[in-house]
Amino acid sequence: MLPPAERDTIVAPATPVWPAGVAVVRLSGPQAHAIAQQLTARSADRPGQLQLCAVTDPRDGGRIDRGYVAFFKAPRSFTGQDVAEFQVHGSPAVVDKLLEVCAALGARLAEPGEFTWRAYEAGKLDLLQVEALADLISAQSETQRQTALQQLDGGLSERITRLRAPLLHVLAQVEARLDFAAEPHLAHLDPAPLLADLAELQTEVEDLAGTAQAGQVRLRGARVVLFGAPNAGKSTLLNALVELDRALVDARPGTTRDTLEVQTAPQGVLVTWIDTAGVREAEDPVERAGTERARREVERADVVLWCRDASAPNEPELPLPDTPAVVIAVATKVDVAPAPADQWPVAAPQGLGVRGLRQQVVAQVRELARGPRGAEVVISRERHRHALLRASEGLQRARAGLQRGEELELVAADLHDAADELAEMLGHLAPDTILGTIFASFCIGK
Repeated sequence: MLPPAERDTIVAPATPVWPAGVAVVRLSGPQAHAIAQQLTARSADRPGQLQLCAVTDPRDGGRIDRGYVAFFKAPRSFTGQDVAEFQVHGSPAVVDKLLEVCAALGARLAEPGEFTWRAYEAGKLDLLQVEALADLISAQSETQRQTALQQLDGGLSERITRLRAPLLHVLAQVEARLDFAAEPHLAHLDPAPLLADLAELQTEVEDLAGTAQAGQVRLRGARVVLFGAPNAGKSTLLNALVELDRALVDARPGTTRDTLEVQTAPQGVLVTWIDTAGVREAEDPVERAGTERARREVERADVVLWCRDASAPNEPELPLPDTPAVVIAVATKVDVAPAPADQWPVAAPQGLGVRGLRQQVVAQVRELARGPRGAEVVISRERHRHALLRASEGLQRARAGLQRGEELELVAADLHDAADELAEMLGHLAPDTILGTIFASFCIGK
């Protein structure tokens, strides 16, 4: 777990440390302004303004660089604390010297994610927004950028807050009967309206949980698995789809023994293409292991390209493992033999059908990313899905208890469980293990 935010001043580069035109170094904490003023002789009374300055070591007056400094006063900063940011030349030597001097003046190097941790502790971000910030930093496609930005702006947080409001209203009515049981107007509880509210709420919770695949496709991209028998042309097709010579190709069957992943972003859609070993009965333990990996990849795929060799129509049909993925049947080597009517024809070495197949994959991925009924707000992590499913279970138990006339203490406990699951999503009740895992995913300086 990261240290308490208010105790010390931290410093770190907020940009990668390699030769570049500009590097940003950030200070946050009670001594941030004092340290920056010693380095720049600039006033902190012009918050948010870039001030041109010489950056010098106050210990000996030696020049570090010439650049800019900006001051941000608590609580109007990213971390909610006093913050100072330097913009200097992006030389590793300059950045290292600046960090060394800041440390000598009383700052310490920040832990990974510590600036964001301080923003979270200050209430600037909830846990869903923290996760969205990590997703935005790592976004590689337009879809990822848009989805992460929507969650960072609070779209998912607002949806969870709206779900909690009617739940807390029902809980208040139940607990009122427990706390003020002697009051005549609270002696009777009509369960019918509460049951209707809880049923509607449970449907909304489950609908949001059902957007998990759409959210993961939007933010992580789609996993597209090439599956088929040995020598079905999968590796050749992979190279053609990604327009790179990534997979080794040989006419002998069984040369692919492991999975190979290649990421591209056709038409702004992030896709991880996965070549797999040819599946057949084999005695060789390495080939058997490759076959098992191929089957596992199919089970967790979003789209499967089920490749079959059109030039070998008499080969036994290869069964496809159970998978929730969209399956596109592909006939390879159609330059040698015609494709069946229900299979997408390709001849990868000649490029025949490859562009159309790639467009078909993109269309399927976009459809998956739309989610149920074109959901605008989606969840994107397993943590979210599990919390929502547990909340749904609590609501179901509460409904069943009301219908059976159970003691209201038991109903209230189930409603508390559901409310706590939603609160944990926002970070209000998140265990330290969850917080540690999330913040550890950030780089130093963010």
